[in-house]
Amino acid sequence: MAALILILTSIPINSQTRIISPYSKYGIGEINNHKLSRNLGMGGIGYGYRDNRTVNYLNPASYSATDTTSFIFEAIGYSHFYQQETKTQEQISNYSSLGNIALSFPLGKRLSIGAGLKPFSLVGYKVLDQKNHGDLGTINYLYEGSGGLNEVFLGTAVELFEGFSLGVNTSFIFGKIEDRITISSDEGLPGFFRTYKTDADNINGLIFGYGLQYQRRFDENRQITFGVTYGHDTNLDISRSNLVQRELPGTINLDTLSYKSEEREGELVIPRNIGVGTWLTYNENWSGGLDVNWQNWENYQRFGSSDELQDMYNIAIGFKYSPTVETYSTVFSNADYMGGISYGQSHLNVNDYSFDEFGINFGIHMPIRRSRNGVTIGFEYAQRGTTDNNLIKEDFYRINFGINIYERWFIRRKFY
Repeated sequence: MAALILILTSIPINSQTRIISPYSKYGIGEINNHKLSRNLGMGGIGYGYRDNRTVNYLNPASYSATDTTSFIFEAIGYSHFYQQETKTQEQISNYSSLGNIALSFPLGKRLSIGAGLKPFSLVGYKVLDQKNHGDLGTINYLYEGSGGLNEVFLGTAVELFEGFSLGVNTSFIFGKIEDRITISSDEGLPGFFRTYKTDADNINGLIFGYGLQYQRRFDENRQITFGVTYGHDTNLDISRSNLVQRELPGTINLDTLSYKSEEREGELVIPRNIGVGTWLTYNENWSGGLDVNWQNWENYQRFGSSDELQDMYNIAIGFKYSPTVETYSTVFSNADYMGGISYGQSHLNVNDYSFDEFGINFGIHMPIRRSRNGVTIGFEYAQRGTTDNNLIKEDFYRINFGINIYERWFIRRKFY
């Protein structure tokens, strides 16, 4: 039986690769967590979160919280460290990247918009499968993947009446996913050439996401917000090109055996998803919330293939502590302190093993002196997989950095 070996290297396959995870081979890759600048340390919750100082694209209904005279800009960068192990091998890899960019501003008293760019999924893997073919000896099959999908979104929200808002995000998904197989032999067989086969899938299309929020105020410091989001099954366009090459002995040149541009066209199905959440502000110091989301990945299709994925769900709890601001207070006494945990079932199902994921988060948001702007630093540990069943266990250590710019723009001057 073939032995599946994780290549112990963190060298990118090409300039598009940003992650090194064998599980990104399945589906459309590793799904982006969609974290916001202000919730990096709260387990990623956001369906019920409503704040006039952040762009909460997890629930587009929250855009209506934007002040009528404000402009908000956010950006996130992150460094991810992977510790991956089997029963016999171990490796540590990492990647850093600019993450989400978003902005929001009002169009009227009860109408606001949000827009931005963020990664939708990431692919980056390198796996070797060795098979014995009798007289031919051992043949190496090296599987590599790179690329991913990106998302540009534009959303709007309206507050229909006090406390009740509706919103919609229109997202354009685009990108390329490349899967490459390299076949080689260590036996020096005559007439056996190292051969490469590359499938490149170009994917694009529109996705719509809907949300609503209801906020109930009890007094000046206490309030609760409920949120719901929904996205229906969406068919994206996909076209595949195919390239087959071989390496001629004694040269560095590749001989192209065949190339087919757009040899195959079809659809990629992104399955429906539902999210519900709540956020409670208990007093001027303490607030927290709960999120639950589910996505029907069993209905995923790529050229009619389901990739044997399973439905995904996640439960997250987060809180925020804001100290009472006093005169001449320090930066740290003005900061918000955050924490959160999350648990759920991944969309991965490999060798009949259902992948669970667990994560714990901490974060701090520090305001910039004499402004409404701030920076957020989040730390996350997560785990998935197992070393049983010829699988790989992964531990994640993530450092996230977010910047939040909040400016007063739409103010009519009294004096000129």
